[in-house]
Amino acid sequence: MKIFPLEVPITGRVRVCLELLKKMELRNKVLVDVGCSFGWLERELAKSGAKKIIGIEPDSKAVNFAKKHVQGAQFLLGNALSLPLKENAADIVILFDIIEHVPVGTETKVLKEAFRVLKPKGKVLLSTPYDNFFSKVLDPAWYFGHRHYQQSTLIKMFDKNRFEALDIFTRGSLFSCFFIAWFYIMKIIFRIPQPRNSFLERLDDLGYEHGKIKEIFLVAQKTEK
Repeated sequence: MKIFPLEVPITGRVRVCLELLKKMELRNKVLVDVGCSFGWLERELAKSGAKKIIGIEPDSKAVNFAKKHVQGAQFLLGNALSLPLKENAADIVILFDIIEHVPVGTETKVLKEAFRVLKPKGKVLLSTPYDNFFSKVLDPAWYFGHRHYQQSTLIKMFDKNRFEALDIFTRGSLFSCFFIAWFYIMKIIFRIPQPRNSFLERLDDLGYEHGKIKEIFLVAQKTEK
């Protein structure tokens, strides 16, 4: 039985994702959160002034949970490779820790779908694991195919699919790498659905202030070239 939390700690990667999003002008915009899970981001954006917030998720149980517990957003069953939206429907498409999970070689399809549903000059916000030695060897999922990327690889990928990279940077320290290793161990081996440790969370959060080895964050804009 899956257990979804009513909230997540706004620290580390989650905090930076929110900060990046809130730098955008969200008022009266249509936001599409791909891979929204149980709607944690939609809950945080409820007072952003957005015209519409749409969460898209392939897990029907997560969608049902979000519909029941999160107000002010629409939740749809779907996935990054086939978004259940019309063309030019969104101002911002959010891909937070999504692209590394789609089948190998289908990243281009994800970006083509984002391009299709975005309005002219619409933006994509992305986060994904960074291709660094420590971030890989301390990521238990990496040994089972969890992909990590270089900045140059992402920029080329977006450019090829008619997006201009406006901003790209890496965050997260060795503490952050150890934290994610601990998190997976507790969740998978010890079967704790939502492991929490305030001390490790503070170290992880501190790592996202100055570290540059764990996660890539990117903002790109749809072009007409």
